Amino acid sequence: MEWSKVESRCPLCKQRFSSISMTAQADGRHDSRSVVISVPARDQIEITIRVHQKTNHQSSSENQRKPKLNKMDEKFKLIPDIYPTQRDWTTKIIVTEKLAPKIAKQNQSRYQHMILMDLKGNKVQATLYDANINAFEDQLILGKTYLISNATVRDTKHEYRSLVGEKQWTITGRTRIEELPEDNMALIFSTYEFTAFDELEKYMDSNKDISIIALCIDMKPKRLIQTRSGNQTYVQDIIVINKSFQTMMLTMWDSYVDRECVLIAENIANKPVIVASHLKVSSFNGITLSTKTNSNFFINATFNEVAEYKAWADGNIDKLNEIIEEKPYLVLTPSKLSPPEESQFTTIKRVHSLLLGMTQPKHFWIKATASIKVMKQSFWYIACNNCNRVSNANLGETYQCVYCKCSQTKAVPRAKAYVQLEDSTGVLNANVIGEPAEKLLHCCSDTLMQHSKRSTTSIHDTIQMAVDKQQIFYVKATQGLINKTEYKFEIIFVLDTCLAITQIEHSKLDKGKGLLYPDLPTEPALIEEVFPPPAKRALFQLLDEDTVAKKKIETNTNDPNLPSAQINVKPKSE
Repeated sequence: MEWSKVESRCPLCKQRFSSISMTAQADGRHDSRSVVISVPARDQIEITIRVHQKTNHQSSSENQRKPKLNKMDEKFKLIPDIYPTQRDWTTKIIVTEKLAPKIAKQNQSRYQHMILMDLKGNKVQATLYDANINAFEDQLILGKTYLISNATVRDTKHEYRSLVGEKQWTITGRTRIEELPEDNMALIFSTYEFTAFDELEKYMDSNKDISIIALCIDMKPKRLIQTRSGNQTYVQDIIVINKSFQTMMLTMWDSYVDRECVLIAENIANKPVIVASHLKVSSFNGITLSTKTNSNFFINATFNEVAEYKAWADGNIDKLNEIIEEKPYLVLTPSKLSPPEESQFTTIKRVHSLLLGMTQPKHFWIKATASIKVMKQSFWYIACNNCNRVSNANLGETYQCVYCKCSQTKAVPRAKAYVQLEDSTGVLNANVIGEPAEKLLHCCSDTLMQHSKRSTTSIHDTIQMAVDKQQIFYVKATQGLINKTEYKFEIIFVLDTCLAITQIEHSKLDKGKGLLYPDLPTEPALIEEVFPPPAKRALFQLLDEDTVAKKKIETNTNDPNLPSAQINVKPKSE
């Protein structure tokens, strides 16, 4: 009876019927009489059509609001519509990110992550394991479009969903992959938000991922360095430039040296345009860019803004060649740095509480006075002029550095000091090295070296430190390698407090954005540094300026001979 309400056709023999004969029942007992029920002609297909027509009519307004796909693409699944139990599905995707293979810590197996995006912008993380990494090496190329069928789909563990989404795919030998001759680069780059060079400073030492578009004009030789943990790795510096002729140093690490740097080197004469994502901004050696484990690069991509950059480069080819020949990004130039807002400062007492349980380096803006409590200390050391690490060579000697492996490096003097910062809440002992030390001591490294060789009295007279003058310090805190409860502090930047306050007050009428923080004035009164770090010089250097200094770069680094820094908290005054 129930089936006759759907279709007047037997589901087994497929014969049409017009009536149903049933045995009558009375008081729960069978009766010899039979009942014949007439069944009108019904077709299941017609009912289905009516249901679909009704459903489509109800959702027509909904569909009008959704982005429409090409008619050929409608047959492909979108990423959110693919579930672990589904089979025989096909989707069209673009490879938007492809990371280098890694080795798992637990079982030493190899894996490689990539991010796939459908034509509506939905993304999913896909992973290759072990032999499949090599098997699909020539497929799933960054920026290409593919049809993918029957990847293994599984739900992401709840604790990882905020990082990789609700679903994860695994590409195996059973996965069908077909490359399509389509260019969807514009769709990829529509998800990017490019950061201007003069806005990078507000993201330094943060977890913010940065995307840039720039022209590569020069690159340094790759070098093998030894990290603080004792591991050795290759790094290589790329010099990039924007349309305002501002330069920036981009440091490539590990696998990026073997892949992206090789491609850039092959095209460096033609000044390739790079689009890079997931970069970090560091205050090490001033303001620089650096790769992360998930950074991605597109070199000379087919994209409108890339074409505009190429046209700009062609129109300024003579000036760019002059810049490359003179290399002004490797010498000193005046630099300006905007001060932070009052809310960005941290008291020394609060620094101590914030460091509890901290394992990663942390940075603080501190407003304090600086003084030297121990005059019997060395105010300079001999360093490699390439990596600034301590050297056992004689002053002025050309040698091979054991850290950066440079065979033609030179031993030069480098300023350092162990100082005490003090505010109303406590004191903090910190190391200051390189140009920040020269600015704080008001003395260059050569002068410090000469007077240190004479006597303690001579060096005391040479150092013109403003003991009672409050200044702004950007301080880096690092956990001790042996004693995990102790922290080492290094002063990265030194600014003048009085000048900063005066200039911020003067610029409060403006409502734009500053360089350090987004809600500073558009044209904040900038602080000129006497000895600013070199990469920061390159950041703010306009290369068409007439005056360029002739002193070579010396960059910040920790001196292993300096003692560990300490925090002492003052009790509150009654």
